[in-house]
Amino acid sequence: MSTALSIRNLSVYYDRFRALFDVDIEVGDAQIVAIIGANGAGKSSLLKAIVGQVPRVEGDMRFGDISLIGRPTPDIVAAGVALVPEGRRLFSSLTVEENLDIGWQIGRRGSTQLGDIYRYFPVLAEKRHQRAGELSGGQQQMVALGRALLANPRLLLCDEISLGLAPVIIDSLYAILPEICAKGTAILVVEQDISRSLSIADRFYCLLEGRVSLSGRPGEVSRAAIEASYFGGDVHG
Repeated sequence: MSTALSIRNLSVYYDRFRALFDVDIEVGDAQIVAIIGANGAGKSSLLKAIVGQVPRVEGDMRFGDISLIGRPTPDIVAAGVALVPEGRRLFSSLTVEENLDIGWQIGRRGSTQLGDIYRYFPVLAEKRHQRAGELSGGQQQMVALGRALLANPRLLLCDEISLGLAPVIIDSLYAILPEICAKGTAILVVEQDISRSLSIADRFYCLLEGRVSLSGRPGEVSRAAIEASYFGGDVHG
């Protein structure tokens, strides 16, 4: 399997504060990789580093054969990386369709079209002329994911897409990720919810205080080992 994203010895700094310590992560083409960890583990810093939104990094990050170190965010997006940010960050005064169109305008041309997003999320077709700020939180998250998909990314980054949403909405969001992956898009999912993210992941990495504390395939690592690496401490039982 070829590699979509390769990260080696990555450290992230905010002035004197070090958020990540020598992190190694690899995401294969058409593979779903989960990054799990508690608040403050460094998950969002990892995604921000990938898209060029942290002040200082050390190490190596490669997207295919492209180095991401020092590359501006628009170039990273144009190369085929799309982020679904925590908090969605929609333009609340624009309509659903106008928000979705932003992804199409800034991304690459590819097979994903507006009609595909409406097929994934029929409620957005019904509300396509409604302002995004008038939608429910779950519907806004659908728009944020749809916007990223319309950029036709080779690598999709999802930052806490289940946060604060009802289980039925989370189910609908997570249901389409394997389908997207099957079409050739690699997906890096950042989550606090261990069960949810591991249910679709080919591989996972657990972050604890800015370091990779455990990695592996979900079916090959015990739940006790995962929880110990997530919270810190010894494995019991």
